[in-house]
Amino acid sequence: MPFRERNEQWARKRLLLLAAALIGLAVLIVAFFGRAHDDDSLRRVQSAGVLRVGLDASFPPFETLDDSGDVVGIDVELAHLIAARLGVRAEFANIAFDGLYDALQAGRIDAVISGLPFDERRTRDVIYSRPYFNAGQQLVVSSDDSLTWEADSDWAVALNGRRVAVEWGSLGDMYARQWQATNPGIQVVPHEDAAKALQAVVENQVDAAIADAVSVHEYVRRHPGRLRVVRAVTDEPYVIAVHREAGRLAAAIDAVLVELLQSGAVQDLLNR
Repeated sequence: MPFRERNEQWARKRLLLLAAALIGLAVLIVAFFGRAHDDDSLRRVQSAGVLRVGLDASFPPFETLDDSGDVVGIDVELAHLIAARLGVRAEFANIAFDGLYDALQAGRIDAVISGLPFDERRTRDVIYSRPYFNAGQQLVVSSDDSLTWEADSDWAVALNGRRVAVEWGSLGDMYARQWQATNPGIQVVPHEDAAKALQAVVENQVDAAIADAVSVHEYVRRHPGRLRVVRAVTDEPYVIAVHREAGRLAAAIDAVLVELLQSGAVQDLLNR
């Protein structure tokens, strides 16, 4: 057989093999999404009358135990609101944080609502809701400070000549020192914790502070009118997670979450 003819036959075989592989892949994709679309996760929860929620009750104000041993906090109230709109009640399982995903995969719980940051690496195993809180680092100043922020502002330039309080070793500390490296006019003032860094702003010991949003919200709740958030430094969205094959339940939870966010109910929880 001539060399050219053999090459043409081999090329045709390779095309047939590739076509077969693509058809096989398409069948798998259709089967996977068809199964996800037809899952009975929402029906099972509604039939049982219970949304089983996993959380680690050691993270106030999102979840903790009260004097009676009951779980309380922002995520607990959020879970109750979501469950009620699904026509069921919320039931809580207190699980160590590093075991929450395992409990979800094992089917011990239906959802994780526990100050859970979005994790790109987990998206093959779980379905995440839209964010309901951004726990990232925030730049704050005293309420009477006129510092503003433009979309294209440079951190190192904007904070030039300012004393910036941070929690020692935090992500905010790391960013502040990076900006200081390019602009020595920034003075980084480390503190033992975020609350002390925020207090330093109120007492005019520094000009600004960088702290995580949970600490900022908690401080502002206890001392209203003393601080102003200029802008977020980093993003750390808190989300709800359900099993990857629980597509219908995930969609239902997300729809409820949209409603709660638009109505201001989530903000009310944060304010309380």
